[in-house]
Amino acid sequence: MKPKLLFIINTLTYGGAERVVSLLLNHLAEKYELHLVIFENIIKYPIPASVQVYCLQESSQAQGIHALLRLPVMAKKLASYCKSHQIDSCISFLNRACYINAIRKTCWPSAVKTIMCERSHQSSILQYLGGGSKIFAIISKKLISWSYQKADLILTNSELSRLDLQQNFKITRPIHVVYNPVHITDILQKATEPVQDYTYSGFTFISVGKFRVEKNLQLLLQAFSLLKDLPIQLIIIGGGPLETNLKQQAGELGIADKVWFGGFKSNPFKYIKNANCFVLSSHTEGFPNVLLEALACGKSVISTDCKSGPREILAAATDMDTVLEKNIEIAEYGILVPENNPRLLAFAMQKIFQENNLREQYEEKSIRRAAEFSNEIIIPQFEPYFY
Repeated sequence: MKPKLLFIINTLTYGGAERVVSLLLNHLAEKYELHLVIFENIIKYPIPASVQVYCLQESSQAQGIHALLRLPVMAKKLASYCKSHQIDSCISFLNRACYINAIRKTCWPSAVKTIMCERSHQSSILQYLGGGSKIFAIISKKLISWSYQKADLILTNSELSRLDLQQNFKITRPIHVVYNPVHITDILQKATEPVQDYTYSGFTFISVGKFRVEKNLQLLLQAFSLLKDLPIQLIIIGGGPLETNLKQQAGELGIADKVWFGGFKSNPFKYIKNANCFVLSSHTEGFPNVLLEALACGKSVISTDCKSGPREILAAATDMDTVLEKNIEIAEYGILVPENNPRLLAFAMQKIFQENNLREQYEEKSIRRAAEFSNEIIIPQFEPYFY
């Protein structure tokens, strides 16, 4: 009989954690009986037909007191499902799913192995969520500390995230680091598809991500505006609550005619492949899949030196506690820049634009670096923890 693994996550809409769950489901399907529990029936990423899907019929966007009150209700549903299907391991991704997993274990104890997967640098992300509310940050920090202490083990996707949980959230449960996998074969195949809705003209920078505060796309627009007299263009793929504000900012900066907001794309890789350089401008990350995907497309990359992930990807041999403040860093696999510094980000972008040799050196290394995070290497590292 195959071991029974249950994955719980808000939805499988577009996002880094969601992509990882999809990859895991597709690569574990032959060896395990897989179950997927989601809040809302939204599945954008491919999953095997053999996966048993159970929808909790709850809003994945619920916030405030209503969201807190629904947690025990969802935990009871999860406990019942685990019992009726004789689940061996319950693996949660993202905070709310982890809260539910913790309540399930506390109120309906069983032999089910409880695994929680942290996908961000929580101390950093709490600065940018909840509208700066101190009450939100305090409640969230207590919930994270309480819930993760209920786990049999925790998996993080970066060393800095592991240290953050131990040092700032006082988590004493076993924590292991497994980096995010990247499906290189799929990316390379999709990257060959033609781009039909955009015309590349001149040197092209590109960024892909959700339009949220922590992604700090405002910084990218500010930096690009400092270079607007150069023969360059900018593509931003994605969408979200800040889309109107970002388009307005582009207009105010006088760069609307050189910036294309392409919207959400099921295949962003063909746009990355046809661009010259990928830029990540985030305040905070967990372990940014999109950097690995850009490397897999053979691109040079520029990233803020935010917590966590970019330094571990682009400058693995350096001290991961390094924090850039006044200079850029020409790292082994890309350029790192200080957070929230438009002048230095613009300087790095201009350097990649002007220095062909540097850009070509990065392009030559990029696919080799991405290959170190391939499914074939990373996914087997998850399995010993899952069962």
